Amino acid sequence: TRMPLLKKPRQTTQSKSLSTTEEIVVGTLTGVASTAVAHPLDTAKTRLQLGIVGKGGLGKALTNIIKKEGVRGLYRGLAAPVASAGVSCGLTFFAKSLWVKTLRSRLGYTAGQQNNCTLLGAAGALTGTSIAPVVLPTDLVKIRLQAARCKASTSALEFARGLAKREGLRAFTAGGTAGILQLASIWGVLFGGYEFLTRKITAAAGVPTGQRPGVATTIIAGSTVGVVSWSVAMPWDIIKTRMQMDPRRNPSFFGMLRGIIKSEGVAGFYRGFSAVAVRGVVSNASFFLFYEGFRGVLEEAKA
Repeated sequence: TRMPLLKKPRQTTQSKSLSTTEEIVVGTLTGVASTAVAHPLDTAKTRLQLGIVGKGGLGKALTNIIKKEGVRGLYRGLAAPVASAGVSCGLTFFAKSLWVKTLRSRLGYTAGQQNNCTLLGAAGALTGTSIAPVVLPTDLVKIRLQAARCKASTSALEFARGLAKREGLRAFTAGGTAGILQLASIWGVLFGGYEFLTRKITAAAGVPTGQRPGVATTIIAGSTVGVVSWSVAMPWDIIKTRMQMDPRRNPSFFGMLRGIIKSEGVAGFYRGFSAVAVRGVVSNASFFLFYEGFRGVLEEAKA
């Protein structure tokens, strides 16, 4: 007989888990720090996807932005994603904690049993879906600001107010379907893939089961899952970005999907992938480094 995908694992030793409140604190701090680190690359990614920086890859996009707008241009729209990351990452770890507990209960896990990596991936995908209503509106503001010709001093709140007056509140829901698929893909791969890789690497290095990974393991695992997660999520991100940038011209998810395949082929879904890959390495390596660091501080404080 076939075993269920989210099967119960054998009894293993597990590192001390954080409480839900502690997960929220760690997630919030991690989101703010890692988002600020990766934002310049995110700005270049957005402009490459929209085709507004001319031909060339990541290096040329960054050079063009700095040349025309100065270093401040790389941080255009920073306030929206940083504020969003603080809230959304706190909510992400809160939702992850709830989904993990729910899945463990449904699958009959007992105390002391280590979470299956597939279970963590499923919890991550459900988490991405859960946080979409918070993440996507602020992401839309960030994308519009990153692509805008407005003054660099224009704040995210000021821009959002103007957008609501011009286009109504429905403007903030543009690209919703693609955005949910993107978030589910990213967080599913990140949570499941990161735990899978760290367990494999630490086991190969002879590290005792349940011990948290070191810096090198965190960087390797975080960088790898960052690139893999964006490889999976990139098509949805392209569609979401274009729909959020111009919902009147791109009103339909399936219309965008067919249109990109017809006019650009599969390669159209990976426009600006060099920027996305580099961003994935920087963003997720720093994300998990900050996460493990903040987690370690809390665990030491509790000891």
